[in-house]
Amino acid sequence: MPRRNALLPRPPPEAAVLARLHAPLLALHAAVEVDSLWAAVKDVIRAAVPAHRVTLFLGHLGMGEARVVFTDPAIPHRDRWYAERGRDNPFIPFINAHRGIQRYRFEDVLPPPKEFRGTDFYRRVAEPEGWDKGVSMLFWGREEVRAMFSVYRAPSEGSFRDPEIAVLDYLYPFIGTAIERVQLVHSERLARRGLEEFNKRLPIGLISLDWELRVVFANPEGVKACVQWNLGPEAARIYNNRDCFALPPAVLAAARGLRAAIERRNPKELQGQLGDVVQVAEPAQVGYVATVSVSNAPANTLAKPRFLIVIDAGRAVGPAAPALRRDAALRELTPREREIAVLVGEGLSNREIAGQLSKSILTIKTQLNAVFRKLDLRRRAQLITLLHER
Repeated sequence: MPRRNALLPRPPPEAAVLARLHAPLLALHAAVEVDSLWAAVKDVIRAAVPAHRVTLFLGHLGMGEARVVFTDPAIPHRDRWYAERGRDNPFIPFINAHRGIQRYRFEDVLPPPKEFRGTDFYRRVAEPEGWDKGVSMLFWGREEVRAMFSVYRAPSEGSFRDPEIAVLDYLYPFIGTAIERVQLVHSERLARRGLEEFNKRLPIGLISLDWELRVVFANPEGVKACVQWNLGPEAARIYNNRDCFALPPAVLAAARGLRAAIERRNPKELQGQLGDVVQVAEPAQVGYVATVSVSNAPANTLAKPRFLIVIDAGRAVGPAAPALRRDAALRELTPREREIAVLVGEGLSNREIAGQLSKSILTIKTQLNAVFRKLDLRRRAQLITLLHER
C-alpha cells in the first residue's frame, strides 16, 4: 500500500483517456470555490474510470470526520447520513493506523466480499449506497487528513484494475493541488473576515480602496465620519448612514493624487510600503482629520497597491471636536464602564453609583480605575470635564 510521498509523477494515460480528461482538468484548474471544486473532481474521476459512486470529503478537523461531504449520486439529507455513517466505519481505524497513506483499496480493509455482505456496516451503509468495493485517495497536512475522495463500484461491477489505479494515481497531484488552492482561498477569506469584524469595533474610521479607488471595506465609524463630513452632524442624524455613504471629495482627491504619483514612478521600484501619506482636514463644522496612505504589495506579486484611509475624531480641531473626542473616548469602554462613567459625569459618588447599580463600592472603584486607564485620565474631575464637552 503506497505511503505518503510514494505516489511519484505517473506517465500520462493513453490518448483516449487523456482526451476525455482534457475539459474536466481545465475546470479543475479553474476551481476556487467548494462547489466548483466538487463539480470538477466528480467530472474528472468519472471521465477517468467507471464508477457507481464518487464522494469527496473536505474540511477535516484533526483526524475527525469531514465537515463537508459531496457524493454522486446524491443522498438525501447527506449531512445526517454521513454523521450516522461514521458509526462503526471500518475505514476510520484503518486510516488512523496508517497515517500518511495516500491510497488504499477497500479490499485492503474489508473482509472478503461474501463475508462483507453479511456485516452490519454493509447492510446499514454500503448496500443503501449501492457498493461493495472501491478505492480511496487521501491528502495530508502533517499527520492529519486534509481531504479525501473515494470511488465506489457496485456488486455487479468488477474490481479496480491496475491500469485504472494508475490513472487515479496520475490524477492525484492535480486534484490535490486544486483542493489546496480552494482551502487556501477559504483560509484567507476567514482571516480577512475576522480582521474586518475586529475593525468594525474600532472607535476610528477605517476605509480601504482598491487601485480603481473603489471602496472595498468601510467600518461603521468610517461610514459615519464620511456622512458627517459630507452633510454635517445635524443632517447626518436624519439619514441612514449606509444609504448616503460616499467618500468626501477632498479625501478621494488625495487618494487620486497618490495614485497619479505612483503611476509616474518606475514600477520596478515599487516594493513594500511606499510611505506615501497625505492628510486632509475636514472643514470646521465637524473637524475630522483623514490620513490617506498607500498599501503596496511586494514586487513579486501581481496585486496592485491599495489605499488606506483613517478618519480620526480624536484629532479633530473644529467646533464639534470636543463632542467628537468625547464620543470616541466612550467607545473605548465596555458597556458597564461606560455606564459608570456617565454616572460620574452626572455628579454621583462611588457609593451612590454602587447603590444604583447594586454593586459593591470596591467593584465600582475597580471599574472606574479601568475607565481612567483606558482614557488616559488621572482624576475624576478630568472625566467630568471630558463628558461635558460640547
